[in-house]
This record gives sequence, C-alpha cells and structure tokens, in this order.
Amino acid sequence: MAKLEYIEYKNRLRRFQESLQALDLDGALVYQAADLYYLTGTAQSCHLFVPAAGEPLLLAYRDFERAREESAWQVRPLGSFKDIPGLLAEAGLTGLRRLGLELDVIPLSLFRRYEALLPGVQWADIGQVLRRQRMVKSPAELEALRWSAAKHAEVFRYITARIRPGMTELEIAAEFESYARRLGHQGAKRFRGQEQGMIPGLVAAGANSARTSCFNLPLAGLGLSPLYPMGASQHVWEEGEPLLIDYAGVYGDYTVDQTRIYLGKGVPEDLRQAQEVAMEIASRVAEEARPGVTAGALYDLAVAMAARAGLQEHFMGYGRQVTYIGHGVGLDLNEWPVIARGDKTVLAAGMVFALEPKFVFPGMGSAGVEDTYVVTDRGAEKLTY
Repeated sequence: MAKLEYIEYKNRLRRFQESLQALDLDGALVYQAADLYYLTGTAQSCHLFVPAAGEPLLLAYRDFERAREESAWQVRPLGSFKDIPGLLAEAGLTGLRRLGLELDVIPLSLFRRYEALLPGVQWADIGQVLRRQRMVKSPAELEALRWSAAKHAEVFRYITARIRPGMTELEIAAEFESYARRLGHQGAKRFRGQEQGMIPGLVAAGANSARTSCFNLPLAGLGLSPLYPMGASQHVWEEGEPLLIDYAGVYGDYTVDQTRIYLGKGVPEDLRQAQEVAMEIASRVAEEARPGVTAGALYDLAVAMAARAGLQEHFMGYGRQVTYIGHGVGLDLNEWPVIARGDKTVLAAGMVFALEPKFVFPGMGSAGVEDTYVVTDRGAEKLTY
C-alpha cells in the first residue's frame, strides 16, 4: 500500500488534540509503537510530544534517519532520555502542568522516568482516548483493510486447495504462512498490552481444535511447547476430524482476522449442526450491527441464538467461556470495539471488527467462523472472503 497522505495525519492529530483540550491537558507523550505510527507514520524508537494545540514534536532515539524519512512531522534526534525536557523547552513547550500518557501499556519503569524528568506534572491516561479514536476508520484505512483482506483471501484459497488428511498441523501452518509471506504478510501481528508470545495464527485438528490455553480465547490449539501453548502441533490431521485454520492477515499495516473450519467425511453431526448455527449467528449479528446499536446488544443476540439451538454451554468455549464474540481490528489485533457482554459502546459507521461465533466440544473439536466487518448504515459489510 502507498504511504498515507499528509492530510490523513493532520486530521488524526486534530482529533487527538480536541480530546486533549476536552480533558484540560497541556499535551501528551506518546510512546507505544502502533499509536506512534498512527499519529506520525513511523514506529521507530521515539517519544512523541503532542501539545494541546500546535505542531507535535517527534524525538527519535533510533533510528533518527528512518524516523525523519517516514514521519509526517518535525523530527529531532534524541541522544539521551534526560535530554527530553531541554528539547521540549527549545521548542517553546514550557509551563506544562497536566500531561497524558498511555498508562495502559507503558512500563512502570518508563513512567517513573517521565515523572523524574518532569517534576510537578500531573499525569492522566490517554490510552483510552487513542483507542476510542482508532475505533473509527477513515476512508484511507478502510482501503488498506480491504487490500489486506483481498490478500488474505488468496492465501485461504491456496491452502484450501492443498490441505489433505495425513498432513500434520505444523505442515499445514508452514504451507499457509509460507504462501502468506510471499504475498507480503508481515509474519507477525501487533497485540496491545503485555507481551504474550502470540504467533500469527492457529492450525488445529480434531480434539486439538477444542484445546484452551492461557490466552483469553475460546480455543487455542496445542502448540509446540508449554512456553508457546497455542497453534499448530505435530498432530496428524486424520479424516473424520475437523480442521481449524485461524489467521490474522497483516499485509501492509492493517490487520484482518479470519477463521475457516473444514468439516470433511466422517465429522460428527454435532459439529455440522453447530457450524450451521454459527453461520446463522454471524449473518444475523452482521445484519443488526448498525450505527446506534450497542456492542453488548449484539453479544446478547448471539448468546440467545446459541441457547435456542441448545448449544449455549458450548458457545465461545466450554466450561470457562469467554464473554465476547468479536473484537476490533486495525493496526492491532485487539482494538475496540469489543462485542462483549455488557459492553455499552455504541456502534458508528467506520468501526471495524472481527466477528467469531464458535462452538467448542471437548474431545471432539470445534465449529464456527470468523470474518472481518465494517459497520455501515445498512449493517456490517464483510471485508474478508
């Protein structure tokens, strides 16, 4: 994808500064890579100072030259962390009383350093401000998401033509990931929050597709070791077993999320029935996902449909079920909105989320589907194929 136009970053900055003004903040320091990239166009090691009004200042620790080439804004080299106050003063950014930080993600050690450098400043969390702003995608972002979805569709078509019983989960994953990389997949996915060792996607066959793990997911697969307890293992996919392939597609900068479950000959009828219900849930929820509807209402609709089908105890896990059926996607895999129990977020046109109604049957496998959608006035439009 081509680099975004300057006006895109200007609009993002304006919206962010309006939020800072509403919170009576003098400015904000932005550090997290995806937020940096969203506001500047670079994810180099930088500290971005955004005043409540006026031009931002990007202080690049490394790599300065790359940051200068990539950023939409003025960039200054940062030789040492302790130079930050002086560089702010040189830019006329003085008398700072209240500043924002991404307190949901920055390490405590970094927060303490900011505190020591800027004594007397009151700090506020602006992580939620940025997450709310990033929920609604611009036309340029939607174009990037559509492009990513089209690339991901090519990979699913490729793998569907090549998988066969007798292959191990790992062989299928390697085939999928190799082709995806050749099409430009970044090979990783961004996940806001603490490091969790998350791999790009899941391949799991048979009972493994019902395995849970430490992650807040309805299913995770077995994985290759206790340190990476998710995704493909050396298990051989046998005829009569369901096969789950669940991958985030990150082509360019924007993420889509997609799951397909393959049910061949001999697969238990319970799974086939559950697959039909999952497809019905996805279709109905997408139809109802219009501006003005709350995320929690969509979750309640999905749970009610699962219950009417007699499958509530298998919906979104078994035993300890997760309490969501979808999550926002964009630069990160876990953006807002979250289509979750009790979530009061009101949907708006341009919000993008991955909808994933799934059913889990321990010892047998899983059924379900996942696609990425954008909210429109006519309901949610599917971006993936």
